[in-house]
Amino acid sequence: MPSESRRTALAAAALGASLAGVLLWPVFFGMVPARGDLIDFFWPMKHYTASRWLAGEIALWNPLSGGGEPWLAQLQTGVFYPLDLVFMLPLPYSALAAILLHMALASAGMAAWLYGLGTSRAAALTGGLLYCGAGAFLSLFPVYNNACTAAWLPWVFLGAHRVARGANITAFALPCALSFLAGEPSLAAAGGVSAALIAYGTRGEGDTRLHRPSGSGKRLLLGWLLALGLAAVALVPFVQLLIDSGRLVGATREEALTRPVGIVDLGDLILPPTAEAVRTLIPGRGSYLLSLALGPAVFFLAVAAGAGFPGRGRLLLSLALLAGAGLLCSLGASGLLMPLLYDLGVVRGLRFPARWFVFCHLAIAFFAAAGLDGWVYGTFDSRTSRWAARGVAAFSGLLTLVTLLAGGLIVGRDPWRGGAVVASWALLGLLVASTRILKWPKPGQACPAALLLVALPLPFVARDPLELVPLDSVRAHAMRDLGVSKGPVFPALSDPSLLTAFIRRGEQPWSPESVQRSVAGLAGYTNLYERISSATSASPIPNPKRTRLLGAALVGGDLTTVFALAGVRHLVTPFQVAVPSLKLARSHRGILRYDIPGSAARAYFVSSVRPATDDEVFTTVMRENLLKKDLALVAPAPGLMASARKGAGYAAARVLEDENEQLAVQTSASEVSFLVITRSYDRGWTARVDGQTKPVLRTNLAFMGVFVPAGEHRVVLTYRPVSFLIGAGITVLCLLTFAGLYLQGPGAAS
Repeated sequence: MPSESRRTALAAAALGASLAGVLLWPVFFGMVPARGDLIDFFWPMKHYTASRWLAGEIALWNPLSGGGEPWLAQLQTGVFYPLDLVFMLPLPYSALAAILLHMALASAGMAAWLYGLGTSRAAALTGGLLYCGAGAFLSLFPVYNNACTAAWLPWVFLGAHRVARGANITAFALPCALSFLAGEPSLAAAGGVSAALIAYGTRGEGDTRLHRPSGSGKRLLLGWLLALGLAAVALVPFVQLLIDSGRLVGATREEALTRPVGIVDLGDLILPPTAEAVRTLIPGRGSYLLSLALGPAVFFLAVAAGAGFPGRGRLLLSLALLAGAGLLCSLGASGLLMPLLYDLGVVRGLRFPARWFVFCHLAIAFFAAAGLDGWVYGTFDSRTSRWAARGVAAFSGLLTLVTLLAGGLIVGRDPWRGGAVVASWALLGLLVASTRILKWPKPGQACPAALLLVALPLPFVARDPLELVPLDSVRAHAMRDLGVSKGPVFPALSDPSLLTAFIRRGEQPWSPESVQRSVAGLAGYTNLYERISSATSASPIPNPKRTRLLGAALVGGDLTTVFALAGVRHLVTPFQVAVPSLKLARSHRGILRYDIPGSAARAYFVSSVRPATDDEVFTTVMRENLLKKDLALVAPAPGLMASARKGAGYAAARVLEDENEQLAVQTSASEVSFLVITRSYDRGWTARVDGQTKPVLRTNLAFMGVFVPAGEHRVVLTYRPVSFLIGAGITVLCLLTFAGLYLQGPGAAS
């Protein structure tokens, strides 16, 4: 990156970080960002991952959630995402650092991309601030992995632009790889493909060199493949998890279309909502992106985008098409595009279409930045400038008309915030008119003044997605207060409908009090704060076998016997449970702890084993108590036969080591016996009995089992999935390739 572009990117990063500081300064007084999934999902998840790095471990497996679950493979856990190392800091400073870094990153990338295309520095900084500091981007932070990936998108577009013009392919590969590792693969994939196509389609536009580089398509393809290879250490396990969980074939059409951008949300682009409006369920307002707040000044600037980039008509058209596609996808069923893509199989396994609005937001910020130069320096003589002005004027005019005149859309608009953005628009119009007509102030002074007029309202207008709550009100001491020293526990609030019923209590969908209640009830991953094992998982890709087993209690099975089979010791719930065999042991602040009698140990022997299909296991679990029958049902496998201990034999097991990715058990048996482990089954587990490999069998639908010979033995189970080893090998090879290409300098892999 040239030195001038580097200085522009650094200035934009500083402005983005400053904006984050303005939004989050109460953190230094014990506040913490808590909207959406931050408190009960992302913050505990990220801190757990960071704690494993501090212990010198790679978090391949998490034994504390879902009876154990793949952790690296979840992808959004960010095990190999370098910017997640800030979570080695304690809350709330880790959250502040994480948001600050990604706002700075997003601002710097957008500014570097714009400046590299030829805008003024003030215009580039304007684009950077509009991208990182407006409602759509800030609304991605409550679903944190989305914001992390979105922060890399401008760098992906910049890298593709540079590679298409002869730069080293590492400029495209690195940000693409990091966008995947950041945790939202669908945005990363769409961003990388879009950037490559746009860069290839506009590769000669605006290029004044006599000798243009050849092979741009091949170079972009190689850069994309290198990016996938760099991220393979996480992507290969992720793909394996998708296959094993059935997520790609099991996601329904309703899941693919739920929580889109609503028509009321689009009004936020012109007039920002009130703080109460984004806390309340309003017809026509979505709930995934809390606010799209921008203001009319941004669209006023965007009108002149063609005048700012008179020689880049194909680039502007490509970004407009990308914005249109992002908008239609974000509207879900109303936009018609997502249902079509679902029927074609393109978006199977994806949820929450509102996230796709980020591409529309990126294009709007880009157009506004170019338009600043257009108003100050450009003319409207070219076909590009005229068509761009018409298109943006038509779009923004329609938005304004709908916002101001359509019934219901004026409801929930903040007059103070609205006044701020309208005043900014009016002052910006006067500034532009004065510069173009009166020739005062001069362009070099008008651009920084316009930057201030656009940027100053941002903290006031779009701060709601980063709303904070007192840290003391959400500190997790639920298990200590309830007298739980170890698990597994079963939190009833892992069920979304029960969680919603408990935290709302007839109030707004979100409030500081609702956050406190969700933490107290061990919702999400909050069990990780106290290192208590939970039988449930908050993962969006849960273990379907374990989910089905625990669900047997809801469709006719006995709750106590099902929980006992899964090794659950305590049921934690805010609701009274009318099951005679459950004992109410303690209550604290409305949360009840019930003890489960006769729960299975972490490792135990059974006297008889027989093969059974999943349906047979499910039916048996609902009707019989397998623990009392001393029976294990094993998924059919080659050579597996029913067996039972003969006569008055004995078998005993004692857990020696219970580590994150390893479990060691000392056994003693009079004859060949079957050892059941109540950790969730995964194909990545291997078993060794005195050093000799033994097959790990899926037992009782969701757990593990191993045949152990007679006598005394040491059984060691280790989690080293083949997908991780393959992915790590690919990544190492690609890192070596990356280093070699980088050292070759410009033109590598041409």
